[in-house]
Amino acid sequence: MNLLSEMRSAVQSDLNVSSTSSLFPSDTIDLAINRAYRKSGGLFRWPSLEDALKTSTVADQEYYDAPTIWRPDSMWRLEVDGYQYGETPDGSPMFYPDYLEWRSNSDNENSTSKKWSVQWLRYFIYPVPTTNGSNNISVWGMKNVEDLDEDGDTTIFSYSMPEGNEAVVLEAVAILKAKGENEKSTEFKSVEAKQILAVAFDKIKKEQAKYEKVQPFLEVSDMFGEGTTKQKIGDFD
Repeated sequence: MNLLSEMRSAVQSDLNVSSTSSLFPSDTIDLAINRAYRKSGGLFRWPSLEDALKTSTVADQEYYDAPTIWRPDSMWRLEVDGYQYGETPDGSPMFYPDYLEWRSNSDNENSTSKKWSVQWLRYFIYPVPTTNGSNNISVWGMKNVEDLDEDGDTTIFSYSMPEGNEAVVLEAVAILKAKGENEKSTEFKSVEAKQILAVAFDKIKKEQAKYEKVQPFLEVSDMFGEGTTKQKIGDFD
């Protein structure tokens, strides 16, 4: 169940209706599938939705616009002219009000510290570029899922995470069954669908943990004299 057409058939089967149903026509089912898919895609920071953009500096321009398909405040890494900007050690952006406060401090007027901040779908760079560049900004963020329009369209879960599509189908069915009821459209209507997605994301996080940095960012001095080489750099058993 990887294609929109296959997901539509699964929804029809769960609802026990045919493709010619007047109560649940194909367009209505596709709308429910896309609503369920958008909820599923926005529930967690799925790795498959990580995106990167290259753009160019503009002389004397401090702020730049992120793609409109990115999620607000989702940018997490910035490089300009090959140099990583941001807070030590991971390059994270400053909290926007803190950035404004830092910029307004006269002591920082001539600072060479590479700062950046995120506000909704904008990001700010300091020092302010002085020249026009050519694809010299690289910025990373999270995009939204794209609507499924054609029968052959696939989701971010297709082929690699089939349980994700199962959750989308379950939620689409729940949306259609709840049609006309007074309830919040942003909430998951299928507890099972949400649980499937939560378990899937938990597995991803466990896999990612294998690659997380195990060595300390900073060397830790042996303050008490003797110790092994590993202990002297803070790598304790």
